[in-house]
Amino acid sequence: MKQLLILFFTLYFGISSYSQTSINQNTINIPQESIFLHHNSTFLITGEFLYYKIYCLNSESKKLSKFSKTAYVELINSEFKSVFKHKINLHNGIGEGDYFIPTDIPSGNYKIVAYTQWMRNGSIDNFYQNDISIINPFQRSQKTINKSNQIEDSIIPLSKTSLDKSNANSINKNSIKLNLSSLKYGTREKVTLQLSEIIKDFYGVYSISVRKIDTIGTFNKINSEEFVLLNSKKEINQINTSQENIVLPELRGELIKGKVYYKDSKAPASNVKVALSIPGENFIFKVSNSNHLGNFYFNLDKEYEGNKAKFQVIDEFSDKYDYNLNLNDTIDFSSLEFEKFSISPSYKNIILNHSINNQIENAYSSVKIDSIINITNNPPFYANASKQYVLDDFTRFTTIKETILEVVEEAFVKQKNNEYSIHVRVYDDNVESDLKSLLLVDGLFIQNHTDIVNSKANKIKKISVVNEQYIYGSQIFEGIIFMETFNGNYGGLSNSGNEKNIDLFAPNLNKKYFNQVYSEKENLNRIPDFRLQLVWEPSFAINNNAKSYSFYTSDIIGDFEISLEGINENGLPISIREVITVE
Repeated sequence: MKQLLILFFTLYFGISSYSQTSINQNTINIPQESIFLHHNSTFLITGEFLYYKIYCLNSESKKLSKFSKTAYVELINSEFKSVFKHKINLHNGIGEGDYFIPTDIPSGNYKIVAYTQWMRNGSIDNFYQNDISIINPFQRSQKTINKSNQIEDSIIPLSKTSLDKSNANSINKNSIKLNLSSLKYGTREKVTLQLSEIIKDFYGVYSISVRKIDTIGTFNKINSEEFVLLNSKKEINQINTSQENIVLPELRGELIKGKVYYKDSKAPASNVKVALSIPGENFIFKVSNSNHLGNFYFNLDKEYEGNKAKFQVIDEFSDKYDYNLNLNDTIDFSSLEFEKFSISPSYKNIILNHSINNQIENAYSSVKIDSIINITNNPPFYANASKQYVLDDFTRFTTIKETILEVVEEAFVKQKNNEYSIHVRVYDDNVESDLKSLLLVDGLFIQNHTDIVNSKANKIKKISVVNEQYIYGSQIFEGIIFMETFNGNYGGLSNSGNEKNIDLFAPNLNKKYFNQVYSEKENLNRIPDFRLQLVWEPSFAINNNAKSYSFYTSDIIGDFEISLEGINENGLPISIREVITVE
């Protein structure tokens, strides 16, 4: 295992270039990580969102980690089962996500946890953890959260404790000041947060939450300053490489792992090439070699839209192999300790009004929608070396075979017995081989070319060709042929062989969250506005040009907490809280 880890870090990290990495007989000293999670509330009712922002820190440098590229967030119930599990892409140590609380989730005590794969090599006590209480008002029996009469009077409204207005000013006195023109506003009134005394060292990308303060006592949240203080006192853990269950870090993106073995003997199959295809506009194609234990790994280092993948063994006799994938391995959360949350029947009307407000907002959600941030289109790995044929620019032929023969100069079709194969003419007199050409359709690797040759060509929009020998991953190909269909989903073309269609556990896509604006031209002026969450902005940049932020109140009156939280790339935290009243 030690040798495997050394090889892994050499290939994917470059041990010689990583000054904080050292190897001795028993350990590889790679800095551990920690996570701070800024989430909008610890008390939620079905029909609303749990929003969160991830700040992943290097436990040695205390700065934002550039080590792991993926983090995981889970909501665990009191039976230690996962309610949801999100995979989040990290960019320079930060990421974000949300979860809509459905009506089938029962009332009860929950725990939100966050971690990276590298953090799994330690105790789950090192994971980020916070208690969350959820109420489902549609649930008939509320036995799990009902408070007994003997202690009914012990409940304390949150707005009169830690968020008392007299103590609601900035915790951080030396970094940034948050100024408001007033602490009282009317409904649908504009609120502007002015930042002052900004110190350059605190430039960064932070998160803002503005939410109504619940009058039901709930769990406290640790803020970023408290987290950094506690984290600075922790000892740096070393990972013992002698253990066989080391969890590898995700250094370049999410890591997909599997095992290939012989069907007959079930013995591990070493040095077997496995292909991964995620078709689509931003397709992913990877080739991996199995090691002596039959294990293979894929690093997905760019974002993708699809959640379907195809895996294939690259071998003329691929049917003699079988393989499995470890996509959704679970963690034992049985050691978690849950705080107990309970309510009194006297809070029935508060919860009812909260739920009604949620239902009204959800009824108008179609005009207040969040938008998915599109993935940046990256050119294919072969793009610069290819020649392209847009088939509508040529005479259309019935089959792909005819199209290759008549249109694509750099390619030809071979027939042996009843099998066909498409080949690229590699213009190098010194190269002679029986290597196959790499054939991709919308990013799907096609191993059996016969499936494609006789297909209808009217589905194909464009053909690109790379007419030189190409080394990709651990496989050498005699050139590349890429076919792009009109509908982008490989046109329903068949692809027989030893392949598996897999539902991927794909990372969440980032969103631009809806921000209500009222103006004379705004068409939402007559739409009911019962927002309890006025703002969730996970990407608020503080720099020389960003010194203010504006939002509008809703039709809901009461006290609202403004929370500005985060940790910048230098590991410096900001935790600013203010309370405003809407009358």
